[in-house]
Amino acid sequence: MAPRKKVAQTVLTDGKFYTISAANGKVVEVADYNIDNGAKIQLWDNVNAEWQQWNFVAAGDGVYRIQNRFTGKMLDLDCGGVSDGTRVHQWEGAPASSQLWVVEPSNDGTVKIKSNLAGKLLDVVGMNTDNGAALQIWHDENGTTQYWTISEVTRKPKASAKASAAKAKANLTAAAENMADVAADAAEEVVKAVKKATRKPAAKKAAKAVNETVQAVADAADEAVKAAKPVVEEAVKAVSEAVKPAAKKPAAKKTAASATKKAPAAKTTKKAGK
Repeated sequence: MAPRKKVAQTVLTDGKFYTISAANGKVVEVADYNIDNGAKIQLWDNVNAEWQQWNFVAAGDGVYRIQNRFTGKMLDLDCGGVSDGTRVHQWEGAPASSQLWVVEPSNDGTVKIKSNLAGKLLDVVGMNTDNGAALQIWHDENGTTQYWTISEVTRKPKASAKASAAKAKANLTAAAENMADVAADAAEEVVKAVKKATRKPAAKKAAKAVNETVQAVADAADEAVKAAKPVVEEAVKAVSEAVKPAAKKPAAKKTAASATKKAPAAKTTKKAGK
């Protein structure tokens, strides 16, 4: 490999956002702006989108958690794997070593991004550099797919109504599920308190009533999710249609008269021998 020209490194600052680019300019992103745990991490053309931008959260000297701007989730090793070929996905932040990464600068401004747990490098599956190529970890081979360029985002990211609607839908579902869980936990504590206070028939009756209330709250939350789902889906569909580029209309056909009407041509006289 040819010697690398020295280039100044990007200084990583917590709270700022960066792109992580492969040698061909494609950037690391969360596939399909998916906010779920386990979503695929891949390469794609840089479209200045939030799901292609990352915050390097310091977790030690040169060690970071790499957090997606759009989803808020971290680059993570699937099932905490440490072997060659372990896929990289996103997962909610946790005090897990599978989410810790070391940034190792080279002389040309690029970096290697190494798993602090596995000691292996962020790499591309099958050395594929096309859109949709999945990411993995692999032992250091000093290969071109193991070098990355980290660049600070200086432009305001493009808004995507479709992505925002999908995120809102997922958040609505999560909030409803969380409401049901909170209600169930609270009611369970009430039941425990009643049982502890007394075991008289009246108390048992009260406990039964509380249990029925818990179930009613859970059922109501489920119904709320079911009722909200079609509404949100319709909203997503409407937004998707709204952001599609308008179809180009065919140019109006000229009338026969206007098509055949021409300005009279200027008369010219040819001279002999010219």
